[in-house]
Amino acid sequence: MKTITQQLLMTLLLGLIVPVSNAQPTRTDGTSTEKNAFDVNLFLGQREKINLMLAVRQPKRVTIRLKDAHNAVLYKESLTKLPANHWRKFNFEGMKTGTYYLEISNGDQVVIRQIEVGAIPATETQRFISYAN
Repeated sequence: MKTITQQLLMTLLLGLIVPVSNAQPTRTDGTSTEKNAFDVNLFLGQREKINLMLAVRQPKRVTIRLKDAHNAVLYKESLTKLPANHWRKFNFEGMKTGTYYLEISNGDQVVIRQIEVGAIPATETQRFISYAN
């Protein structure tokens, strides 16, 4: 019975997050999003993992940083082979409950995604991961 409840909670959580991850960015200044140097997409993987998909269009160095709530850099990667598609998997299984930020930047364009790692109140310890644009 517990596994059915866990599966139901995960299905509901994914049902809420997947539409957000597929949302297309809109700009209020009237410019097209096609001129962006890169596009970012996040989606949930299995067992507290988040997958980052990055499509780089312009030949500039792109930096990926994972930061905690205190702005300490936990992971940093610089991409030099451009233009390219890049994929990275982040494992939050051993991370503390809290807020994390994934920052992707090329100097001109900066995209920050907020990632929440939290515990689901239940009879046994469970955790969840969510992210916001």
